[in-house]
Amino acid sequence: MMPIRLFSTRLLFSIALAHFALFALPGCGKQGETEMPSRADGGAGGGAPGARAEQQTPKLVVAVIPKGTTHVFWKSVQAGAEKAGSEMNAEIRWQGPQKESDTARQLEIVENAITNKVDGIVLAPLDKDALVRGIEKAKAANIPLTIFDSAANTEQYLSFVATDNKKGGQIAAERMGKLLNGKGKVAMILVQPNSASTGDREAGFEETIKARFPGITVIRSNYGNSDRAQSLRVTEDVLTANPDITGIFGPNESSTVGALQALKNRNLLGKIKLVGFDSTKQLEASLEKGEIDSLVLQNPFKMGYEGVKTIVENKAGKKPEKRIDTGVALMTRENMNFAEMQAVRSKE
Repeated sequence: MMPIRLFSTRLLFSIALAHFALFALPGCGKQGETEMPSRADGGAGGGAPGARAEQQTPKLVVAVIPKGTTHVFWKSVQAGAEKAGSEMNAEIRWQGPQKESDTARQLEIVENAITNKVDGIVLAPLDKDALVRGIEKAKAANIPLTIFDSAANTEQYLSFVATDNKKGGQIAAERMGKLLNGKGKVAMILVQPNSASTGDREAGFEETIKARFPGITVIRSNYGNSDRAQSLRVTEDVLTANPDITGIFGPNESSTVGALQALKNRNLLGKIKLVGFDSTKQLEASLEKGEIDSLVLQNPFKMGYEGVKTIVENKAGKKPEKRIDTGVALMTRENMNFAEMQAVRSKE
């Protein structure tokens, strides 16, 4: 029996010694200790403490709420917002109504963002009056809210990032007046009631025509409600009622697309001058062919980028400008390939 007991004692001693040696090896610390940072965390052997703290800073959550999500314009806004988010450590929560006539849904999205306590909201109000409630609720909840693209009838916002829409309408009117040599009849395809952005374009166009080109009559259509098919129908109605129309102004993408299709349907391309607003690959192709005379362009990418930037600046204790003008320009067949136009042309 003695040899067996001696063998067991030696075996237990050997196991204990091996166990002790294992824990004495470098890198084999106690369970739950933080591992050394990898190269991605600042390089092997440890990075600067400041860099590690910066990586652990939680992202700001910014809700970006457009008027809609289907048109190319809004996709460009989204790209700008996400670019800003990636550069400024912000998570972008992009959500808007399916239809650009669904004001109730947009208000619901705003109120949900407030309930979820996001760090900031960037909003393009569908209705300048109906969205005031949501904007002022955000203010009461101490959530900074920046308006972009289209104004609202309140001052309870951080910043307003947009095109000078009235100027855009004026530019379109000047172009149309010269095309028609100051005489004729122009149909203006209305976009949506109580939309500040397109309403300003329509007002700028009509006021400039009356002041500068009294020989031109402006015919106001029914509203196309930011829908291409409906804009097509209202353009058809105007052309039927006014066969002597010599020009058409589309104050946004959907109205321009609808008007273009109506002219195609009636074999009137090039015979009736079309000045539109905004850009898509389809509209640019028609401009190149001479089917559209010109397009007034905004910078939706810049709107999204600058909108998010104002929220980030505010959270860092800075005061962004109350009004940020993102610019407007007229694109024609002659200048569409110039560098300044390439910067704002459609990316899709």
